[in-house]
Amino acid sequence: MVIKMTFTDYFLLSIFYFLASSTALSLGIGYYTVYRPIMAGMITGFILNDIQAGMIAGAVVNIIYIDFVSTGGSLRGDQCLTAIMAAIAAAVLNLNSIEAAAIAFPFGFLGILIWKYRLKINNIFVHIYEKKYKEDSSPDISLYNGLFPQLLLYLMSSLVLMTALFLMFLFDRLIDFNKINVLLYYSGIILIILSAFNILYKIKNKYNIIIFLSLFIFALILDIRAYLLLIAIMIILLFSSDKKTVLLRSKPKGIIKKGDLIYSWFIWMNFSHACYSYERLMGLAFAHCMKNIFKKLYNNKDDISEAIHNHTEFFNTEPNMGTPIHGYIISLEEERRLNNQSFESANISYIKKGMMGISAGLGDSFTQVVLAPLFISMSVMLCLDKSCYLAIIPVLFLSAYILFISYSGFMNGYFQGRESMLQRIKEVKQSKIKLYFPYLFSGILGLSMSKLLFNGVRQSENIITLIIILSAAVFTFIRNRGER
Repeated sequence: MVIKMTFTDYFLLSIFYFLASSTALSLGIGYYTVYRPIMAGMITGFILNDIQAGMIAGAVVNIIYIDFVSTGGSLRGDQCLTAIMAAIAAAVLNLNSIEAAAIAFPFGFLGILIWKYRLKINNIFVHIYEKKYKEDSSPDISLYNGLFPQLLLYLMSSLVLMTALFLMFLFDRLIDFNKINVLLYYSGIILIILSAFNILYKIKNKYNIIIFLSLFIFALILDIRAYLLLIAIMIILLFSSDKKTVLLRSKPKGIIKKGDLIYSWFIWMNFSHACYSYERLMGLAFAHCMKNIFKKLYNNKDDISEAIHNHTEFFNTEPNMGTPIHGYIISLEEERRLNNQSFESANISYIKKGMMGISAGLGDSFTQVVLAPLFISMSVMLCLDKSCYLAIIPVLFLSAYILFISYSGFMNGYFQGRESMLQRIKEVKQSKIKLYFPYLFSGILGLSMSKLLFNGVRQSENIITLIIILSAAVFTFIRNRGER
């Protein structure tokens, strides 16, 4: 089915790409859901009235970006933009999913421009805020961490998306992608295989190649359905689940009420990266989430403005695992207010900075390296086995898990203090999900690759694909052994 794009399609895609690139209005889970290629492809397909083509194209792109990790705003390509372009190539240019992914892959690098220049331009909003504060005008932090940077992001993301679409349609007119589809197909195959075995190599587990090849071959011979493996994995995770984090229900100990904590958490989760800048990173976002807290603690406008400004200093952490910091700092600020400045502002700053580095490394190594790849790869596996709607289930589980980690950490940080962070470190280090991740992920990837590469698209060339896969497996196995 070939689809013609309308002005409405372009507009909706620009809105979607903006929302996917931002944490605003997504409670922080947008990065783990709609920004991921499989979901970005699905939504693009929905806009173009071909959900299945968009979702499968996104699933292929997801394998190419399966080892994607963004730390401190560094990107090796924009997986969301790549998925949008791949879904459009599949639906509009009538390419199969692998060919569409190959065409879209170069355009993903255009998305890096957003992060590169957005972080620089956001420094302007930081400087304006500082200037307003020095002029004693009590600037509204929500404007400089929320509204203005988000308007900038919409403008930048729209320009990048439209440029990418213009170039893709221009190249199609000049070259006609359907005339070079075999070249595109093998380019896509190479990208997929390189990505898959690159992450198998990074895992560095002596059983990962064996598990990968076993599921790969069994899926070919026995036609194992993806939902059966999903059920098995869910059972394993259920019966080996870690002890649940205790969410305390104690009454607030002073001025701050539970509703105030929830609202502060809500602001943080929505705007943690809204004004991400090279100078302060998440500094303005931390101050933004403290705004309603200081309005409860102080009555004087100048005191509120000063307290907010004190927290605009440099801050950076993993936004979900690091929430005990926020809760703990709120409790210290409250105690400082109740005890007439017994805690100096500088001491609170030292505590905040001392905790942020620990949670940053802890969080990225768990949420980005373990949780997101595991659950998103389950969705990819289901989608490539033509169970597109079931593929949403692992994404929902991932979203719920991330929200629980964030919310429980925020609340326990307030009630337990620094002990909550120490407990969180212990839980992550002893996590069963982290322990079983290499085995589960290797099996999921093996079944996914089998469903993708031997789906009847080019049956006459399957032997070449098989040789490439086996060669890559042997090379990865030898390289792993050589480094032990």
